[in-house]
Amino acid sequence: AASSSALWKQWYQRRVRVSYPEQRIGNPVKLTEELIQAEVNKTPAAVNSVSTTFSTGGLAGATPGGTPGNIYPIQSLNPYQNKWTIKARVTKKSDIRTWSNARGEGKLFSLELIDDSGEIRCTGFTDAVDKFYNLIEEGQVYYISRCSLKTANKQYTAIKNDYEMTINNDTTIVKCQEVDTGVPQIKLDFTKIADLESCENNSFVDIIGVATDIGDIQSLTARASGKQLTKREVKLQDRSGAAVNLTLWGKEAEEFDTALTNPVVAVKAAKVSDFGGRSLSVSFNSTLQVNPDIAPSHELKGWYESGGKNESARQMSSSQGGGGGSMDTPHRTFTEIKEANIRDKPEYFCNHAAIVFDKKDNCMYQACPSSDCNKKVMQESASEYRCEKCDKVYPSFKYRLMVTVKLSDFTGNEWVTCFQDTAEKLLGIAADDLGKLKESNEAEFDQAMNKVNFSSHNFKIRARLETYMDESRLKCTAVSVEPIDCLSYSKRLVDEIKALEG
Repeated sequence: AASSSALWKQWYQRRVRVSYPEQRIGNPVKLTEELIQAEVNKTPAAVNSVSTTFSTGGLAGATPGGTPGNIYPIQSLNPYQNKWTIKARVTKKSDIRTWSNARGEGKLFSLELIDDSGEIRCTGFTDAVDKFYNLIEEGQVYYISRCSLKTANKQYTAIKNDYEMTINNDTTIVKCQEVDTGVPQIKLDFTKIADLESCENNSFVDIIGVATDIGDIQSLTARASGKQLTKREVKLQDRSGAAVNLTLWGKEAEEFDTALTNPVVAVKAAKVSDFGGRSLSVSFNSTLQVNPDIAPSHELKGWYESGGKNESARQMSSSQGGGGGSMDTPHRTFTEIKEANIRDKPEYFCNHAAIVFDKKDNCMYQACPSSDCNKKVMQESASEYRCEKCDKVYPSFKYRLMVTVKLSDFTGNEWVTCFQDTAEKLLGIAADDLGKLKESNEAEFDQAMNKVNFSSHNFKIRARLETYMDESRLKCTAVSVEPIDCLSYSKRLVDEIKALEG
């Protein structure tokens, strides 16, 4: 320290003599050994910066040092910048998703961020999930900086931005404490339902409509993974004179409030499908709002209540794959379906038909009790049932229904198979309860099966052509069954009569 002080003193004195021999500014103080030593030993002041707030992996409750400077608009961000801060609202926070493959396993979550200039997707992996997930709230505004930027993968996002952000070890996220943040809530660019015909398959659109029909929740098994899925169909109508089916999945299907009467439903980034016309679905990229407090929602509700509900709407969704949908698929008679020349793709149709006979033989089987498997089990002992698919032995089983019924309309009849959910709804009894009757009381079992004979229902049916031993035949499966709605049935007949009159 002493050597440094001597060198500093020599340099300073030489500098003053050579550069400024006759000049004095202010009240200069003579440089002494004591002053130099005090300056050398002085402790540097602490740096007050946003990044130090996160040295322990936390999220600040207030903005350190006041509002950060150099706020950049989202649309200006690119991978060639590194010193930037954005002020953005979290419009969507995804659930935590996990993955496992040959390279290992991990977890991730994503955010959708918005400001006045645009929007961007932000993803956090593994460590970032632990660090930030529980601290970030949907709908709140944050100052965010030091994320990595890369070209957006459009396969996984519907955000209109060429880039996306990734949270890294240097990322800082600070909650904005201003009452009026000046950041918009959400940006929606609604497409009219009638204009969906011009939208590309698998594209994303913002849509808003009045829910004129809310279907029951349905369960199905994914072919690829064998997982049990839940879905619900909602029919939306707007002022363009058209209606479309919207499919909700998982938690959104289960939590949709069916007690609401004709709510307005708005979806950001609904996915478009072109199978059998046009249909929409809510994916992990989508944001669903029911009765949102926005002007288009209030205008649409007012139109519907003041007479829009009495206007006829063209159905954009004629038929859908995946075994689902509301009862808005085309009505066809059995003769029309047989003459439709069905080829590779299945045909979906609705039919008001009466049950004239149901087969009691082989109408159910003992299935694997696992929630993700419905395969038939083999009984190995009095209390052991083996599932070949799961390669496990269980102490019990569950009953699965597979009821074949003969349906008849005014043009003919057809054999139709009803599986678990549809069969339970048709028979009005759970599969396990029906199985117990079959085991204990044959007469009551027959009565439960026979009571549906000669009753009429509105069936949604999937028809496909199957070939066996070089012989082709039509195979029909009931996708759903509902009581006949006389009001909607009468309206449909009136519309068909008007169409015939030209």
